[in-house]
This record gives sequence, structure tokens and C-alpha cells, in this order.
Amino acid sequence: MKFKSIIWLISFVLFFAQSVLGFGLSSGRGVGMAQAYISAAKGTESAFWNPANLGFTKNQQRSWMIFSLSVNLYNNSFDLQQYNRYNGKFLTTEDKQKIWNAIPQEGFSLSADGDVLAFGVSEGRFAFTISGTGTSDLLIPKDPIYILFFGNKINDTILLSGWDGEAYAAINIGLSHGRSVWERKDSRLSCGITVRYVQGLIYQKVKQAQGELFTLETGVNGEGNFLVRSATGGRGYGVDLGLALEYKKEWTFGLSFINLINQTRWNRKTEEEGYQIKIDSLLAEEFDPDSMIVDHSYTKKINSFITRIPTLMRMGVAHQGKRLLLTFDLAQGFKEGMGVTKKLRVSGGAEYMVFSWLDVRGGISLGGDERTTLAQGLGFTLGSYHLDLGMSFQRGLWFTKSKGISLAFSNGFQF
Repeated sequence: MKFKSIIWLISFVLFFAQSVLGFGLSSGRGVGMAQAYISAAKGTESAFWNPANLGFTKNQQRSWMIFSLSVNLYNNSFDLQQYNRYNGKFLTTEDKQKIWNAIPQEGFSLSADGDVLAFGVSEGRFAFTISGTGTSDLLIPKDPIYILFFGNKINDTILLSGWDGEAYAAINIGLSHGRSVWERKDSRLSCGITVRYVQGLIYQKVKQAQGELFTLETGVNGEGNFLVRSATGGRGYGVDLGLALEYKKEWTFGLSFINLINQTRWNRKTEEEGYQIKIDSLLAEEFDPDSMIVDHSYTKKINSFITRIPTLMRMGVAHQGKRLLLTFDLAQGFKEGMGVTKKLRVSGGAEYMVFSWLDVRGGISLGGDERTTLAQGLGFTLGSYHLDLGMSFQRGLWFTKSKGISLAFSNGFQF
């Protein structure tokens, strides 16, 4: 196997395996308000943002949500304008240098995540949901990219370490409940819990990536080792907890911990794939990857293993006026991994009821992996039926300047 084929294989598996399944949640309303939504989510959607909001629901109120979807794609280096400028063009040295300079020192990262809500129903203070979720992250170190653009020089050392990637997908079946625990005149406090059964679908993780290439007068020498752990099935559980305070029915304050307790034990087709590459005195004028590069690959079965999704903390406030809803959220993960980041994200959103059947939404967020995000959305209400559409641009305030995009739609009935 050629060296570049191994790199392609790792990239393909880690990115495309989960590119259509995250934690953006299948809410067109939430995405349209830049995810400043913890205190505004009601009914079935409360199960994903803050189950404590169910405690404010009257017993006779119910909602249904049918097929809903969100997809989120972004990178840390290039926007659409740059892509259009260089795509199909013969690259000059100056072009290559500009592309190289656009990549951060840690390397080129690519992320894809999203959610699918198959069905959800809330009845009073209870909610039941069936959903699919997944995330994929890939990091390519900067040194190997340099070779593609500029080649090697004598006495150069190119590090092959720094590759990282993780992909995850699962089906979740959840039961949520919220209950009022304290009331006083214009205020009431609610707590809530969501308990989920998790059916793991696929998991892949780069466990090891190391090696070096040395360019000498006699040729290119080097070796590297790549190790990928994977599984195609597992079972687990997750628990979310939340608190919500309502004041004068206009203000709502929320705090939730998503995946506060969780684990998935992967026990189906658990494997370890290893790639060992050795290059000995490879000369440019005699370049023949098939004969000059020796690699030994293996696949072996391994014991079952456990993964955990880092806890995501959300807190926020919402003010509901006669026509205008204003929201403000903070979100931060306890650790890095599986679509969760320790980088603080601050979000603000607004929803204005233009007509009884039309809501216009917008929002902006700063921080997190997406950095600056500008969001917009629409909501349509026809009797008891509602349709919500949301879109946001990430790492930029305009489509051609952004480095990512989120799209979401959700629909259902409220009674």
C-alpha cells in the first residue's frame, strides 16, 4: 500500500463514516437563534436542552415532533471565497504560500456532526424521544501538508505525528421528566432529568500516529506507525440533569448538564488496525512507491472497551415579551472530545412574531470551536402544526467568508 493511500484511508474512514449524523440538536428554532435556546425550549425539545423546562408544562399540554434533521460542517482554515479562488487553478509559489499560511500551526481540522430526531412526544411533564446522533473530527498536522506544496529539502525533518481523529454515531431512546419543586408568588423552580438508552452504531479513533521522514543526500529515510481502534456496535446509557426558574412568566433561567453520567461499552467487531511504514534511501529520480516503500498492516480483534462523552454544561436566560423573545446562553464542555469542547461559547438570540403564523429569528455566538457564528431562521405555524428552519455561518459573518455552515429543520404539532 502506498504511503499516501494510508493517509487517504485514515482521512476517509474518520470523516465520511459519520458525515451525515453531534450535538447541534435537530431544532430549526434553536439553530436559527445561534443555539441560545436552553431557556426557550419547550415541550419535546426540552428533553434535549433542559428537561427541567417540562416542569412548567400543564398536564393537558402535549406536543409531537416528527422527522427533524440538523447537519453541521466546518473547518479551521479555508472559506468558500478561498476555495473558489484556487479550485482548478494552476498554483503558483505565491498561491501555495497563501494556502499554507491559512492553516493554523496545530494543523488542518475538519469536523462534521448532526442529529436526526425520528420521533418525539411530550405529554404534560413527560417526554419520550427516539433520535440518532453522531460526530466526526479529523486533524491533519501541518508538516505533511508542506510536502504536498513545496516538497523536501536536504536535511529536512518532517514529523508524521500529530494526526488525530474520532468518529461516533449512536441511536438514543430517551425518557424525560420535569417537576416543580418550589413556588412562591411570581416564581417557581423546576428540576428535570433525562435518562437515555444508547445503541452504539460505530466508533473509530486514531490511537497512535507517529514517525519521521529525513531528507539526506543519499535519499529519503524514515518510518512511521499508525494505529486505529474501531467498533461497529455497543450499548450504553446517558443521564442529563437540569434546573429552571420562572419569574413572572416573562423570565426563564436555566442550567443543564448534558451527559452528566454516561458510558457506552463497545463489544461488536472491536478491532485494532495498525500500519507500519519504513522508507530506506528513497531517491527522487527513482521514485517508485510500490517497490521502495515497505509497509506492514494488520487487523486484530481486541476486547470490548468503554467510551464516555464529555459533559456539556449550558446556562441561560430568556425574556418573553408580547411579540419579542430574547435569549442569552453560555455553553462549555468539561473535556474535549466527541463534539464537545472546553472553549466557552457565548450566544444571543431573538425571535419576533411578525404575524400569528410567521416568526423571524436571528442570533450570534462567540467562542467554542465555531468561533463567530451568525444565525438566522424562520418559523411557520399553521393551526397546531409548526415548521422551523434554521441556518448559521461559522467562523465568519458572511457566507463566502465563513468556514462552516449549519442547516436544520424541525416540525411537529402542539396541542
